Amino acid sequence: MMAKGWWIMGLLGLINFFTGCGSTDMNKDAKQVTNFKWYAVATAPRDYPMEVHHGTFFYKGMNAGVQIPSGGTLTTGWGESASAYVGSDEVPPLPDRVEVEFYSYVERQSYRAEFALPYDLILAKFQQQLQEAPDKRNYSSFLLGIAPGGAISVWLKGPRTIEIYFGQAQKIEKSPSAAFDLPFKSKDQSNDYVERALAESVTPEQLAHIKTHGAPIGIWARYRNLYKWSPVYKEGKPVTDPNMPIDFLNGESYSLPTRFIEDLANIPKPLPLHLQFSAQATKDDNPYYIIDFEPVELMEAFEKLGAQGEKVFIEFDAQIPVTNMRIRIYNDTKPKDAKTPKEFIELKKFKVEP
Repeated sequence: MMAKGWWIMGLLGLINFFTGCGSTDMNKDAKQVTNFKWYAVATAPRDYPMEVHHGTFFYKGMNAGVQIPSGGTLTTGWGESASAYVGSDEVPPLPDRVEVEFYSYVERQSYRAEFALPYDLILAKFQQQLQEAPDKRNYSSFLLGIAPGGAISVWLKGPRTIEIYFGQAQKIEKSPSAAFDLPFKSKDQSNDYVERALAESVTPEQLAHIKTHGAPIGIWARYRNLYKWSPVYKEGKPVTDPNMPIDFLNGESYSLPTRFIEDLANIPKPLPLHLQFSAQATKDDNPYYIIDFEPVELMEAFEKLGAQGEKVFIEFDAQIPVTNMRIRIYNDTKPKDAKTPKEFIELKKFKVEP
């Protein structure tokens, strides 16, 4: 799955993909540079608070590295930077492994993980960015994502966000006092601490949902499923932007062409969570659409229409006002006979910013 993601990155050179910054030493051949400025941050799903207790991105072949900021609840969003970092002038080696211990507030469970990172791939991305755009910013951070059930993701963040690792942490038994380094005198006291942290981190509606349904264990792995898909526009309404910025379900973020490109449509890629583009809704109106999909609704549509490798289309019907936008999903499979209607799934739960 990771290999397919990097294949997409290669093809997307045609849409101005390489706009990053290099190392501080721009006089060297990019292939000779192995140290770059970077830092470590952490994040978690918006509605399911997590906390890093301690963790480190270790420099290649060393027992030293960059610590992951710890303490405090994380709720910024999958693939979004959350924890703070104070920068330095150091230009360190890139990391090749991670150790981390963290806590899931919804589950009241501690986790621990130690895993290797694809160092050669990481180095190649930094060097390529330096070579392609030496005067612009390179990747600047390694973002660790932690989620209920022990799901772990690592992204490179910079001009775009790309996933470089996904895995699973192991449950560990740890008392609340040891986990939070606080002298709780009773179980009730530690329970109150966790309840208060939850209540302060999510809305009352989400808290009620958590108490009823718990966390959707496994959904962050499901977000990584890849499909062949492309945007299209009802009645051929023209788009007026060449590219659309997209935040994907798997936490990645980069731009894709707004128009249909056969080669790109045939490459499996993650599903969109948030995207934006302008289109000609009427003869005189070219509004800008900012769309947020409902993840489960979109995944269920693609699981029905694209799970066997079919090419799937997200059809946008641009309207005025923008909140009247309509979106439906269909694939390239022809009906079995003239009596069988083509299947369309109209999305109902997406939101368009007014």
